[in-house]
Parts: sequence; C-alpha cells; structure tokens
Amino acid sequence: MENDSENLAAASAWRGLGGPISDRDAGVRADLYLAKAYPFLTRSGWQKRMDLGEVLINERAIKGSYKLKTDDRVSFYHPESEEPDVDRNIFVIWQEGSVMAVFKPGNLPMHENGAYRKNTFAHLMNENIGSEWSAVHRLDRETSGIVLCGANNVVRQKLAADFEAKNIKKEYLLIAKGVPSISSWSIDGAIGDLTQSKIRIKKWVVDGGLSAQTDFVVEKTIGEGAAGYSLIRAFPKTGRTNQIRIHAAYSGHWILGDKLYHPNEEVFLDYWESQRTTDFCVEQTLFNRCCLHAAALTFVHPETGKTVRVESLLPVDMQQLWARLESL
Repeated sequence: MENDSENLAAASAWRGLGGPISDRDAGVRADLYLAKAYPFLTRSGWQKRMDLGEVLINERAIKGSYKLKTDDRVSFYHPESEEPDVDRNIFVIWQEGSVMAVFKPGNLPMHENGAYRKNTFAHLMNENIGSEWSAVHRLDRETSGIVLCGANNVVRQKLAADFEAKNIKKEYLLIAKGVPSISSWSIDGAIGDLTQSKIRIKKWVVDGGLSAQTDFVVEKTIGEGAAGYSLIRAFPKTGRTNQIRIHAAYSGHWILGDKLYHPNEEVFLDYWESQRTTDFCVEQTLFNRCCLHAAALTFVHPETGKTVRVESLLPVDMQQLWARLESL
C-alpha cells in the first residue's frame, strides 16, 4: 500500500509540456526546443534535468541531443512545491453580455508556468468569477491592468481575431527614467534577437527583426533631463513580445522596475540567478516590478456591434511610487 502511494505521488509529479510536437519542430534538438519554448530553464538547465532522467519523451528518458519527431509528447518531472506569493486581487472592471474586462494586478502570472500552478490569473478567474470565463489575450506577469475575457468560444474567437488583426486599440501607462526633450514621439523599430548580450532571451531593435511601432505621449514629468522621471502613455501599433519595454528603453527612457531592459545587465542576471527580485534589483530599477499598466482598450463588442472603451486607473502601487518620486 505504501509503495502504491509513493508511485502515485511520483506519477502526479510528471507534467506534460504543451501538446504533441508539430511538424515545424520536428528535427530540432530536444534541449534547444525546451530552452526556447519553456525559458524558465536555460538550455544547460534542461540538459541537467535530462541527465537526471527528469524529462521524458513518449514516457522514455532522453538526452539533450535527441532529435524531436512529429507527435512526440514531452513530460517534465516537477513535484508539487510551495508556490511564490502573488497579488490575488483581481476584480471585474466592466461587463456587458459575454464580454468582461478584469483587472490583473502586477505580480500575477496569466497561466500555469514553472513554479506557478494555482497562483495564476486563469485559476483565480475560475475560482472567483466563473469557470466559463477565459482571457482572450495576455499580459506579462509584472504588468497590471485590463484583461479582456469571454464567456464562450464564439466571443473569445472573435475578440482574439480582432487582437490579431490589430482592430483593438491598446493604451498603456508607464513610469520611466528621465524626462524626454519632446512631448510625443514614435519608434518604428524592428525587434529581434540581441546577439551581443549576456542575456540569452533579450531582444532589441535590430536590422532584420519583426516590424514594430509604438507611439509615446508624455503625461507628467518630475525634474529635468536624465535625472527626472516621466509618466508616459504608450500606444502600441503592433504586438511584439516586450515591445513597449524595448521601445521605451531604446528611446533612452527605461521603465522603472524593468530588470530585463535596465541599462545594467547585471540586474537581470542577478534576478535570473536568484529567481526572485532581490534588494539589488530594487535598488537599481527603483521598484519591485515593471511599472507598466494596461490602461485602456477600445474595441467593437462582438455581440452588440457597439464600440466600447474600457479604462483602468493607475494602480495604487504605481500611484504611491509617483507620489514618492515627487517628494524627493
């Protein structure tokens, strides 16, 4: 009986990683695929897990050099452990019919990933608001603000298609270092991998990258020049990963709390090594999370055909930060 319990506990620790391998990924080395698709571990980190027999393909242990085949199924040994603390304060901002706008606080991942299982936006939606509701887009873990949700597949598919077609207007608020010399500007800079960096996952404005455009408008400032701070509204015209953060930093105005795009790469390396926001991270970036807030969405309601604008005020933590900066 005891052995049966141990076997059951061991079996429950194996978690499937996504669906079966697609034709596109067939032929790719297993360690390269895992490091790109699941970056909570580096390539060497995945190799170590494989050497320990903690990665299975089709229920058999494999090495990093294994070449993936179409329809392979990958599993990862990940026993239950205590999850990191998160801000669980989600709430409904607006609802009409089968469409709902929900506030996501900073420090809350959207979906299960790595150490996060139940401390996620998706789980909290199911637990607190209703199992029929699901998000139709995503925000980064440290980004606060509006998440649009749908109560059925028809609504979700229509809204997702509108996001894909760039028919939904998005607005963000951010607190950045420095005061720009102009009140508004646009960055039309393609985004791709940054080869000359210590950080493998870092992207930047590069030749030959994916097209990306962000418009910026300054709303408030504190102080002057590089020593000051700015509250800026950003209008992303495309939806590349980390686009606003990259374009803000590329403009010379990195977002407070942003560890990945802070000018000192040792900040992110310290965060990555520690797997937490350390005192050094806060000291360098001036905040405990990236000061980026999804402030407004304008879209056509898929059921009524009406144009809807939903807004979310600057969250309390960013308001308090701004007040603190004003008092310096």
